[in-house]
Amino acid sequence: MFQSEEITTKSDSLIELLTAQCADLEKLLTLAREETLAAEGGNFLGILDIVSDRERIGKRLETFHRQIAELRNSLGETDETIRRNQMAKRVIEIAQLTIEQDNKTRLLLNGARDRSVNELNNLEKSTRGNNAYLREQTKGLAYDKSV
Repeated sequence: MFQSEEITTKSDSLIELLTAQCADLEKLLTLAREETLAAEGGNFLGILDIVSDRERIGKRLETFHRQIAELRNSLGETDETIRRNQMAKRVIEIAQLTIEQDNKTRLLLNGARDRSVNELNNLEKSTRGNNAYLREQTKGLAYDKSV
């Protein structure tokens, strides 16, 4: 069995990891909201920067998740105990809000992509019409150099 000091140390470590995980999830949610605003404004370079930041946070979150799972396992926490934990509820809430925000951004980006495809198709039609006009020699005018 664990000694009291070891349990206290592992519990403190678990709380620190959960707190750090929650803070990173909040940052992730903030970035998701910024990404939506960038998509609404058509700032696609800004989106790329945000995606890069989100990727870094995502990697940290994966590490936190592994460490938290190991600590919980060593402390003998069950899935039911974890579900009742307030911090776990907050983590789930933040993750759900981030997913909802990402869905909004995805719709905006899909709309921007569809508009771009339509604009490119219209540009191609205009270019073909313009090229056909420029290739035509007579252009509907009769011109006599002798007059």
